Amino acid sequence: MSTRELVQDHVTIRRIRDIAQKCSDRLYAGDHIPLEEIEIISVVIEEFVDAFHHGKEEKAYFPANERKNNEYAEEVRKFKIEHEFGRRVARMMLRSLKEWKNGVGDRREPVARFLRTYAAFVTDHTGKEERFFEMVEEAKSISSEEDRQILLHYKECRNDVGGSARVQELSRLVEYLEEREWMGRKK
Repeated sequence: MSTRELVQDHVTIRRIRDIAQKCSDRLYAGDHIPLEEIEIISVVIEEFVDAFHHGKEEKAYFPANERKNNEYAEEVRKFKIEHEFGRRVARMMLRSLKEWKNGVGDRREPVARFLRTYAAFVTDHTGKEERFFEMVEEAKSISSEEDRQILLHYKECRNDVGGSARVQELSRLVEYLEEREWMGRKK
């Protein structure tokens, strides 16, 4: 169950990736994207991907597997490094976006580049994690009791980002972004 929940998060994260990629493509094409909507992308990345999803992995799922089987320790270490890479890319994008909003020149290209980089990161990273999840499941590395404990930690992670209501709001923000005209999907 704890593994399935992470895989389900990846479905939403790939939707966020698609939004980031489309936004990047449109910025490179010179199209107008409201800066407020790029800010929403940043919020969703920070709160849903990093704080909520990566929080569940780093605070509960990875430690349970790391302690259980030393063969997973190196994989977990790499995932944590990749999470930090994603955080840095997201921060650089947000910094460039703030400069753009504050009139520090046209920061279109750096924002587009960081969004494109983030999208590539998500594609690579989620694929590797899902192969890891399959390995954990096949090896039956997590007992029922451990799974129950991990799921309790997931609830704490949900509370850390503002509870179920905030997670639902973040999902609605993803839907909102998917419906923007620049995404090519009109209501």
